[in-house]
Amino acid sequence: MATSKDKTLDVPVIFAGLGKDEAPPGFAVYRVDPRGRPAQKIGSSDGKRVKIALGDAETIAFGPDADDPGELAQESLTLFRVAQKLDIWRSQGVVITRDAWQYLIQVRVCVGGKARKCRPWFWDYLRQTQLSGLFEHLQLARIEPLGAELQPHLRFPIRCMPLCDGVVEVFERVCCCPRIDLGRLLLELQRLLERLPVPVPDPIPDPGPVVTRIPEPSESPFSVKVLRDTARRIRRSKSGAPSLSAIPPQKLYEDYLALHRLTEDAALRYVGTRHYLWPLFCACTLKRVGQTTLQPGGHFDLCYGRPLIHNRCLIAHAYRVKQRINGVWVVVYDGVAAHDYFPAGDSADLNSFDPKALVCADGPGDPPPHDGVPFVMLEHVGRYGSFHFNFPPQVGVSQMATLDPDDGTYTTGYAPDCPWGGQLGLRLWFSPELEGVVAYYRLKVVPVDDGGAAVGTPVLLDDSVAWDKFVESGGDFVRVPETLGPAPVASGEPGLFRVPYWRSPDHRYLSGQYHQVWDTARNEFGDRRFMLLVEVFDDQGNRIKPNGASGPGAGRGFQFRRWSSAVHTDAVPFADAAHVFWADNTPVGGDLVDLRVDGVANGDQCQFLSGAADTEFSVGFRAYHVHGVDHSGTDADADSFMMNYDIRWFRGLNGGSGSLGAAPSAGNDHTDVGENGPPVASGSADFSTMLDLHGRCAFSVRLRVHAKHFNGNSRISAYDFEETASFALEIAGS
Repeated sequence: MATSKDKTLDVPVIFAGLGKDEAPPGFAVYRVDPRGRPAQKIGSSDGKRVKIALGDAETIAFGPDADDPGELAQESLTLFRVAQKLDIWRSQGVVITRDAWQYLIQVRVCVGGKARKCRPWFWDYLRQTQLSGLFEHLQLARIEPLGAELQPHLRFPIRCMPLCDGVVEVFERVCCCPRIDLGRLLLELQRLLERLPVPVPDPIPDPGPVVTRIPEPSESPFSVKVLRDTARRIRRSKSGAPSLSAIPPQKLYEDYLALHRLTEDAALRYVGTRHYLWPLFCACTLKRVGQTTLQPGGHFDLCYGRPLIHNRCLIAHAYRVKQRINGVWVVVYDGVAAHDYFPAGDSADLNSFDPKALVCADGPGDPPPHDGVPFVMLEHVGRYGSFHFNFPPQVGVSQMATLDPDDGTYTTGYAPDCPWGGQLGLRLWFSPELEGVVAYYRLKVVPVDDGGAAVGTPVLLDDSVAWDKFVESGGDFVRVPETLGPAPVASGEPGLFRVPYWRSPDHRYLSGQYHQVWDTARNEFGDRRFMLLVEVFDDQGNRIKPNGASGPGAGRGFQFRRWSSAVHTDAVPFADAAHVFWADNTPVGGDLVDLRVDGVANGDQCQFLSGAADTEFSVGFRAYHVHGVDHSGTDADADSFMMNYDIRWFRGLNGGSGSLGAAPSAGNDHTDVGENGPPVASGSADFSTMLDLHGRCAFSVRLRVHAKHFNGNSRISAYDFEETASFALEIAGS
């Protein structure tokens, strides 16, 4: 009976065929499970001896030394039955043939690229070539190219935008081709492209001395005949049309057209330099070699080990991108199905045409403009692009220059001088090089007076912050939260939060997350202007500042920066970075006070109005906001935080409607009216216009007042005002 000592092996290892100038490879020994996969490392070799704790293992495998044996390629493993080899190995040592040991030599292969969401490439192609006739034929054929979801709409960005919050699966394709088969290549390209709404010339399956030809005018790929045939072909194959995540790339279409214009020799040279075409006609093997997560800006990279095999085979890579959408993993780009391959060593540009694909909530992931020194700054508020810079220069620690009347407001796409309101998501920027220098951050808010000085005691923004990240578990990625703070630190400083640097593999943070959310509607703040202050600390919680900056803290090699325009930033030479926000959470006001006939006001609850056809109807109303830039407190205030108002009448059930227009006394619909004095008359409409061909009817009139308030993502419509009044109207004697 064998003892445990009998099951321990320490013998020489011999590599048959090893050249005198070749170094023997090291390797690991694994216990093998019933499926033939390595389950546990039980030994290793330094290239001279092999030491194995056999235990009760029945089958073992020699393979590259890996942290996770489950990721080893099957061809890199050499399996042995212990009972058959044990006595031989003890007497002679372990002999490994060249065919086996060459697989033990691993080379490090690194791939990377960028994933984006784009409009389908053939939209631009069809527009550029003015193929409107194609769509006419498609309509005649009563079909829709690739389904209605491909019609232009907002789910497709005008410009390509980076993808985030996803996983990239990497596939390696090894192709061994004795020759270039042009005929098969053309047929495979046509098969891939024929279901797209683009004209594709017929292939020439039996190449002679000249593989392709320039089509005759009647056979032009853009002729009416070809367009009509394309429509018929799409109709026949519509049920099998490729999904939006697997649309063949534009380069394959351009290659197909190019090959139709080349002689055989030229075509062979053309294909010989485009190795991504080889998987379409070669004998190839495909395997998944790993997966990684999308980084900020849609970037990704992965390194993996593969055996060093000396042959003439070509290696190409394809990728599959999936995102967690509504709790389910969804493939939004499938390069394997689309035959979108990239030669080894090439950066991969992956373009998804799937409308479900999620773009990066933090923009392109590139740093704001700077002068080359690592820096910290408030990058945006709410959505990416809300770069706040409407405030004066900072002249000291927590000290601004004198404020202009509109400082702290934000000019949006819908109005100037908008106040900030609601919950503001604050996104900071930390240069990656600052990891190990800047470990914690703190945000404080303090009221600021017109002279730019802090007034009162600062309030710490210390609500708990947790960021979601991807963590690899069981061969898949799961989303888990990680708390940033408030964090206890050695210095005892309150309100500190750990800086979430994005790095692999421990911190793969999702996009669209904020370093803090400032709830400006809390009672402790009120409606006024505030300074938002950014401070940073080292790993012990000690205050630090830029080298040479004035104020408390130890100097370090970084900068504070802040926006000075939408495209420029300036350095801040102080121990904090200050910003001015005008916060306001008071809704706009309004009131429908009375109904007026030829200018005569009536405030009764129930009104039945009668008059001649040319009688003028109007309303008495108020529309205003109590705060604003240069607020004068008069009815003529044009600088309040009211954006505008509108007044419309509606006739009966599903009848006509019309606008009463702005108050003639105000001259426009964005000036406060009736705020402190009597109500103001609106514009008017005559009875005949309102009744149309009806002698009498029921009506309603609606006043809407719209607020300017902005939360960094959108206008705060909850701060609007709306009121409706009802009445009846008739033309006298009708």
